[in-house]
Amino acid sequence: MAAVLLLWTAACADEPGVGMKSDVDGNKPVMVCAATGGLGIATRSGEGQVGEEEAITSRTMLFTYPSYPDGEMASAKCVFDEAGYGYVYTKVETKEPLMWKDIYVQDKEKNLVEAVYLDNLYNYPVQKEERNPGFDGKTDNRRYLQTDNFRMMYFGKQYPKVADDTLGNEFKRMIAPLGTPAAEEVDIIWGKLENVGFGTTLQFSLQHKMAAVGFRFHSEVGELQQALNGDKIRVWVDYLRIWLETPGFEGKESTEGSQAFSRLKGEIYQDGQPGARYSQKNVFWVKDSLLQSDETNMVFSTPIWVLPPDRSQFRVFGHRPELFIDLGEDKVFHGLFPETMDWWRYDNNKREWVEYKNVPLKLWPGYQFTFNVKLLDKVEGREIEFVNVEVTVWSTKLIERPVLGESGITNWDDLMALAKAYNKNPSKTNYRLMRFGMWSEGEGKWVFNLLRNIEVPVGTALPEFNGDNFKIDFRGFHIKVGDTDITEEQLSTK
Repeated sequence: MAAVLLLWTAACADEPGVGMKSDVDGNKPVMVCAATGGLGIATRSGEGQVGEEEAITSRTMLFTYPSYPDGEMASAKCVFDEAGYGYVYTKVETKEPLMWKDIYVQDKEKNLVEAVYLDNLYNYPVQKEERNPGFDGKTDNRRYLQTDNFRMMYFGKQYPKVADDTLGNEFKRMIAPLGTPAAEEVDIIWGKLENVGFGTTLQFSLQHKMAAVGFRFHSEVGELQQALNGDKIRVWVDYLRIWLETPGFEGKESTEGSQAFSRLKGEIYQDGQPGARYSQKNVFWVKDSLLQSDETNMVFSTPIWVLPPDRSQFRVFGHRPELFIDLGEDKVFHGLFPETMDWWRYDNNKREWVEYKNVPLKLWPGYQFTFNVKLLDKVEGREIEFVNVEVTVWSTKLIERPVLGESGITNWDDLMALAKAYNKNPSKTNYRLMRFGMWSEGEGKWVFNLLRNIEVPVGTALPEFNGDNFKIDFRGFHIKVGDTDITEEQLSTK
């Protein structure tokens, strides 16, 4: 991945930057480079991971621009090669390039183009907006026969049809496992450049507009912990909104731009009526398959799924989603999503994890939500406990945090944060420590996993762990202060 990034950076650096004047005339073809947060699936270290900065390569995108001579918005496919160069074609079949002379220049004195756009929704090019002849401006009917796919767009009907679709397949399901072909469209990525220098190579930084959700399960009950290792696991959610559109969109004036997704603004709109009426049951994360175990075989994770964000508070609007896990042999556990949760959120400025208490549960666009779930022994009807949720932006890199199926120490900041959390509460019920390892019933202590080599300069003060009720599984990695290898005994004050 690093090689791809270096190649992309070097490729774009050879050309004029965005906003810089170029001496070329309008006969130069439009060239694009782009990068976004990682598009891979999160499993183990070394495999594809969510959050790695990634250049767009070997992929088709859609380039949208003001067209010559009057600035009317148009779009063309942008085909990226293996090196990260994006070639914009007016006709892909004949590789007829879009030339700069085809783009309308608003500021002719400074030779600047007002704005251009790039996204992955190439199946929805900009089109002419047609009025509905039956619209009278008074009754609550739809104003336009079709949208322009710029200020607003509809995604159309679900195809292929799904048997149990709550909305009768009238609206496209926008949900898919991350890193699969189905997610190439569902995982909406979008970018905009303003005041673009005429004739320059365009360098986009794209943003994820959907949300991503995964679940991690564990249990202190031996039988349940063993059952989590089965090969016929089912995990699903009921009462989940999986469409960007619902019948509530009808009757809205599309001039307000409140239709599903706006390419102009890069915004997803949550409209229509919330609640159980417009939500779906049996939305599967895993179906008759394995969960992904961590190295200790104690925590078991689902794949990450991309789905529409939901910025409404579940406790206020409609029915809260309900999580189910079927371990087989009549071992079915379920529980409603909590109204509020304790969030562990990575602060890029402080470069550390920060805990937020009792935060209303919402699925924000551009964020990944990792729900840590504990299976109980059905005491008084309570079957699962939502311990906490880890909330990260898509751009957070793996080295800065653990991902699904991987708890451990990845850098010096992690080690310092672990010591602080451990000293505050070293008991086995402190599930904040699960970000770094697992409690071992057999050994009666915490086992923390080292996932990277950590090296700091001579003289760096070591973190101190109060007591020795822990051990570090080095896994062949090391912690070094200068040239000195550090052992877990050197970290303990006992």
